[in-house]
Amino acid sequence: MATLLRPQNENVVISDDGLLSIRDWLAMGETKPHYELINGQLVQKMTTTRKHSKAAGKFLTQCDVWGESSGWQFFPEGTGVYISERIGYIPDVTGFTPGVELDRNASMGSAPFLVVEVLSPATAIKDRTDKKRNYARIGVQIYILIDPDQRTLEVFRLAGTRYGFAETLRDSDIWKPTELTGLELHLEKLWM
Repeated sequence: MATLLRPQNENVVISDDGLLSIRDWLAMGETKPHYELINGQLVQKMTTTRKHSKAAGKFLTQCDVWGESSGWQFFPEGTGVYISERIGYIPDVTGFTPGVELDRNASMGSAPFLVVEVLSPATAIKDRTDKKRNYARIGVQIYILIDPDQRTLEVFRLAGTRYGFAETLRDSDIWKPTELTGLELHLEKLWM
């Protein structure tokens, strides 16, 4: 169950309706644990299992190594994604195309090209519905769901304003996306 928080930071102003804006969320600065902004309310991200952390970490590591030679940039959980004035998410991994200028001191910026969410029982429904819809709305080209229990990786590609059907990979498959030329992501390294 998510925990709602009322910020204690004097830079954060709660509006008359009791909700926060994206500006207020960013004014909180670096907080531990992380909080997402969902419909103007802070929702604490829960601690993850080792299998969740390993899947996200190994996905990031493989992409990051490839990205060093290709110009792509990948980031772990921590940087935010702006959805609207009252919604901001913190995905498990984000990826940006070569040439995108990123402010190294920013907590948030332009929509990433790729977003990864690792499923857990507490977040799976939201990841498959609200987040999927909202990432499509802001133009995230590739949305990936990793299920460490089922040992699957689902790849959704933006088709207009929605994601098309999932490309599903399993167990020891190797993901070779045409959009990320040269990347070979070995799924067997994601599982614990």
